[in-house]
Amino acid sequence: MQYQVFVRSQSESCFVASVVGIPNLTVEGRTEEEAIANAQAALESQLATGRLVTIEVNSEERSNGNMSLMEKPFYETATDEEWEAALIDLANSDFFSKALPLSDEAISRESIYREREDSQL
Repeated sequence: MQYQVFVRSQSESCFVASVVGIPNLTVEGRTEEEAIANAQAALESQLATGRLVTIEVNSEERSNGNMSLMEKPFYETATDEEWEAALIDLANSDFFSKALPLSDEAISRESIYREREDSQL
């Protein structure tokens, strides 16, 4: 089997090599070649005492409540009727009833322009 090794220089006399995809397999060497050789020896040692296996995970069986991990969010799949129902539910919820109403002065177009005119004087 072939493995990728990521090598980086920490200083002129210290190179670090990590085997990509194998956690906790990082070694050092005085040269790049030595670091790679050390990585190969460490990997061979780990593979001699264990083995790589391939597993399959069915993401549809794993779920969070009733929602599949692969399910798209509401805003991507909702129909116009579903959006309308959701917005009506939101409008009738306590969410907006807790907000203080704005005064007519606060929302009037004139108050916006008045502030702009005052700042230009």
